[in-house]
Amino acid sequence: MKRSKDVLTIFKILSNQTRLDILMLLRDSCLTASEVAEKLGIDLSTAYRYLNQMVENGILSVIKAPNGDRFDFSSIHILKILEEAVGLIYDMDGRENLKANSFVVQEIDKVSEPKRFVDMRGQICPVPEIMTRKELAKLKPGETLVVICDYPLSKERITSFASREGYTVKVEEIGPISKIYIQRSARDVEK
Repeated sequence: MKRSKDVLTIFKILSNQTRLDILMLLRDSCLTASEVAEKLGIDLSTAYRYLNQMVENGILSVIKAPNGDRFDFSSIHILKILEEAVGLIYDMDGRENLKANSFVVQEIDKVSEPKRFVDMRGQICPVPEIMTRKELAKLKPGETLVVICDYPLSKERITSFASREGYTVKVEEIGPISKIYIQRSARDVEK
């Protein structure tokens, strides 16, 4: 099948929430269609349809593996587009340092008071994850970031990548809202 290189087609594909969720899942590892379907709670045929559409349009590539085809980004530019779009939205809104207005912030193990807050309530994937990664890059050793979100996939993704990257992570559930405490180790050497 012919691969479209039309910018409008790429943005049309990126305008679907489930496809954005798929892309954020694939950010850290290549997955099969059945793994994508299971993690997102969608049927396998929908996962295949979305994955194949992104492959046909050059957004994803297929890696042949013994346990089935795995999907991965064909270019880092797609992630950069998403990150730039999120940055543009927050620059336009003037919300560079978002504060958690209505929450009492607790400490992680009484080691460090939170220095940064990101309120992502009402935001859906990929915004919470991208903004969290940007704020984590600013943390100094021993500092804590508090992320507040209400999109379940974002909570899962943020806690997963932060733990993998060596941060101390604790989650407090307040109804449908998650308050995620992420602390950089005091032993980390600043980059």
